[in-house]
Amino acid sequence: MQNGSLLAGHASAPGKLMLAGEYAVLDGGRALAVALDGELRVRCEAIREENPQNPGTLIELRSNLWSEPRFVELSGDDLPPDPDPFTDAAITAVTGFAIKPTRIVFEVDGNLDPSHGAGSSSALRLAVLAAARHISADSLINVSELAESALELQRRSQPAASGYDIAVQSRGGLIVYREGASKSLSSRTTDQLDKLAGFVHVIVGGRGAPTGPTMRVFMEWLGHDHRRAKLMELSESLVDAWQDFLAAQDASPLPELLTAVGNHRRFMAASPVFPEVVADALESLPGLDQNWSWKTTGAGGEDAIILIGRPEAIAAPKAALAGLGWRKSPFNFTQQGLATW
Repeated sequence: MQNGSLLAGHASAPGKLMLAGEYAVLDGGRALAVALDGELRVRCEAIREENPQNPGTLIELRSNLWSEPRFVELSGDDLPPDPDPFTDAAITAVTGFAIKPTRIVFEVDGNLDPSHGAGSSSALRLAVLAAARHISADSLINVSELAESALELQRRSQPAASGYDIAVQSRGGLIVYREGASKSLSSRTTDQLDKLAGFVHVIVGGRGAPTGPTMRVFMEWLGHDHRRAKLMELSESLVDAWQDFLAAQDASPLPELLTAVGNHRRFMAASPVFPEVVADALESLPGLDQNWSWKTTGAGGEDAIILIGRPEAIAAPKAALAGLGWRKSPFNFTQQGLATW
């Protein structure tokens, strides 16, 4: 048997962090999110085999998180959605694009550990589709179309997904997102990202709480006692406060931002998914919502915590979280979005 590589394509997608808008974005509110310089990289290679053992296309999947590769055979019959995002995206990429070799190898690596809560699943879907599109007959990369396809895949496992994560991971930088539309805040300057880096400190707990179950529990709670309308009010105020802070020439709007963060956090604290152990460690510390503040991010749970304030103001909160085994995120904010080569 003689094998020959036809084409190889590569793609990388960054991580993400939600600063405001969790759950409210599902009801038409705005989300504020930023890309992180952690990344998932995907290599897609199309191989033609002479005298192949199988009549269809064999997909080989390799991941740095797996001890051995996985295989999926496409024989012409439609396959049901696969619960694994890597497998599901690869099958969609091969069947949806004009790739017709006998074997296709997808290999993924990178430093977006799922336990960081930094959007590893959405980055994976986006990068798999982009790497495959890069070598397909229809090789013109349209980032908006890829993002739409990745969101369709995401909604197979998370029907209520808003798409903010895929929007910021495809474009990079800092965006304000409303379902169906997004606006970049930092497409031409790094000033806002530099300012963000000076006041926003991401601490990760490494629990990697599953998004789907967490969302279902929270949404059930949110549906009672007019909580949905209250969350929308608090969330929109928080997005406004972030925008005012980032647009200012100095840090003078920081007190208003800390107040908005505190108001939002106290509402979220009543929910069944709020991390009570973290709250117990932080809520009694001096200067809370005056010199510094904190909030959960994304679906909530215990993936990541955001500390907001000057470095000297968040020293005690960082130490308290370190005592619980939490640590500073290894990632920084970045302008880089989806890349292919």
